[in-house]
Amino acid sequence: MGKCPIEISGEAVVTIEPYRLSFTAGGLLVEESAAVAALLLEEGDASRAWSLGVERNVVQQRSRRSTVRLTSEAVQRLVLLPSSGLRVLAAGPGAQARILLWVAACARYRLLRDFGREVLRERLLTERPLVQPDDFETFWNVQAAWVDELRDAAPSTRVKLRQSTFRMAREAGFVADGGRVVAVVPSPAVVDVLSQMDPAVALSLPLYESQFAGIGASAEGRRS
Repeated sequence: MGKCPIEISGEAVVTIEPYRLSFTAGGLLVEESAAVAALLLEEGDASRAWSLGVERNVVQQRSRRSTVRLTSEAVQRLVLLPSSGLRVLAAGPGAQARILLWVAACARYRLLRDFGREVLRERLLTERPLVQPDDFETFWNVQAAWVDELRDAAPSTRVKLRQSTFRMAREAGFVADGGRVVAVVPSPAVVDVLSQMDPAVALSLPLYESQFAGIGASAEGRRS
């Protein structure tokens, strides 16, 4: 069967590699994630959910290699969500599930998280709603000045990451036709999920300040 590519320490998931550049396949994994989220909820253990996911081919791939790769990718993202987020995903694809799939990807991939905050959200807040491939190139060049992984990446990797980033933003519903950034409207259930996570992840969403303040208020309510 192989081994789940996630390190488990008690209840915590220990991740390695601070700046990953491996999200070039599968997009948000919209169709695949519902089944994987259900397994994570049922099993309560990432390694067990991964093993069953591969055994049952819940991601519905033709080859075992693709099954292992996409199951691993889905588990490594979704395990970073609280159980309330997994429940939203397990209910099936929809606008709110897509928000959380972006959040899960951003929680795992710093490049995606930074792009969401520094490009998508910034464009929304400054009322310059259009985002184009050239904006990714500018973002990359700025980040590469201090991130070795980006500076040393092959040109082909840069192109694939740009394509994947825009694909995922479109699948999440954040970028419409013509490159217009669309403000997200999270449901109360999704706000509750976000309030349990690192605020930096919520900042990767195209949210207005008042919406972000609402998430902060929800987080405060949880702590009080």
